[in-house]
Amino acid sequence: MAPATRPRWRRLLVGVAVASALLAAGEVGFRLVPPPAVGDVPAAQAGDDTLMNGNPWLLWELVPGDHVERGGHVHVNAAGFRDRDRGPKTRPRALALGDSSVYGFGNDDDEVFTARLEARLDADFVNGGVPGYSSFQALNLLQGRGLALDPDVLLVATLWSDNNFDSFRDRDLLADYAGWSRTPTARLRAALSGSALFRGLDWHLRVAPAGARARTVGWQVGGDDPRSGNRRVALDDYAANLDSFCTIMAARGGGVVFLLLPNREDIAALSADPAWGPYRDTMRAAAARCAAPLVDGPAAFRASGRSADALFLDLMHPTPVGHALLADAVETTLRAVSWPATPLRARAPHGPATPGPDRFEGHGTAAEAADKRPEAVHLVLTLPAEARPMVVDVRDADQPGAEALGSGPVAAEAAADGAAELVVNLSRRPARVRVGLAIDRAPTGPGPEDVRRDVGPLVLDGGALAVDLR
Repeated sequence: MAPATRPRWRRLLVGVAVASALLAAGEVGFRLVPPPAVGDVPAAQAGDDTLMNGNPWLLWELVPGDHVERGGHVHVNAAGFRDRDRGPKTRPRALALGDSSVYGFGNDDDEVFTARLEARLDADFVNGGVPGYSSFQALNLLQGRGLALDPDVLLVATLWSDNNFDSFRDRDLLADYAGWSRTPTARLRAALSGSALFRGLDWHLRVAPAGARARTVGWQVGGDDPRSGNRRVALDDYAANLDSFCTIMAARGGGVVFLLLPNREDIAALSADPAWGPYRDTMRAAAARCAAPLVDGPAAFRASGRSADALFLDLMHPTPVGHALLADAVETTLRAVSWPATPLRARAPHGPATPGPDRFEGHGTAAEAADKRPEAVHLVLTLPAEARPMVVDVRDADQPGAEALGSGPVAAEAAADGAAELVVNLSRRPARVRVGLAIDRAPTGPGPEDVRRDVGPLVLDGGALAVDLR
């Protein structure tokens, strides 16, 4: 070998030796002092963010640990549930599935309705809610982790994320992630994950910068993404997913309880034809198909007589008062079927669900929805000359179980005068409706002693319509 070549080889050998020593030192160092959990990052501790990691099967998941979120303490166990660590089952167990309203955003652990239920009933109530979760994600969470808890009952409250308009569809995104998991990049990451050095570098270069990322849940027509007018979960997929919860639990000899979650508009209606209406109707139909109890959260919140500000932190997340009301409503439903003393059995639905077309699909963006905005129809009401609290509601005459198209209290002085006006916004015309009047004679709020009158069906087609409710 030429003399001039030897220094080059020596430098290369020295470089390899130094690099190997550094790698070995890094491996030892990260084994002795592993990277922190996301929940240990001081910037995340004091923030309002819900801490998430990516997951190819769930899209995202909660980070185990303890942190403060909007002033409330949050504990996430090793399995990724906002729940205490569970040992072997010693009594009946319910698993709640849903998004941030079930998770309990903005509330302490013990203020969430699942924790309140566990304090009242002789059963475990596991909180499987994750912010932003759709029915697709909840199904995957159930099959991947939830069934290992051996639940006797599922509390299914998925709706807001399914109904949301976004730049992606859950079905497509989950398929993309599943395909990615079979790529050389994913296999290389899996192979390297045994190295403490790789995990440490991955933390500092990839995980830490995005560790405090929070998912937000939009729930109104238009959303905030101009690229899509499509639901995250199409209505027929949503119906099929609800059926799947029942099929899974029926095969296990367990039960399902569907929970309609409320929002601020249930207290003070702003939209007469909300985008979530078809999804609520589909959940009602799923409960009937599965012979499953249905908890009507909106009705419970309205019956409470509390203001929207007392019940909601924002548009949709319940306050501690709201969670107490949810616990009351679920407890009443469970006691009515004698659970947990008597097992609850779901029925596997027969045949595919047929929810019908979603009139909002494809019109989620503001530009596309402009031509679909509801048009106001004025109802000129003639009322009984009775100075008592009255409420007028307008409902679809062909779908008696659907949400009210519009409703509102009638002031006592207006009722005594015998005349009032109600504005109803219609996204489709003409519409066949029934107009109802409830007179609270006690007055104690809604109850069986109230006087109820209905007129219709009537055809609304814009302009104004006189309705005699005497």
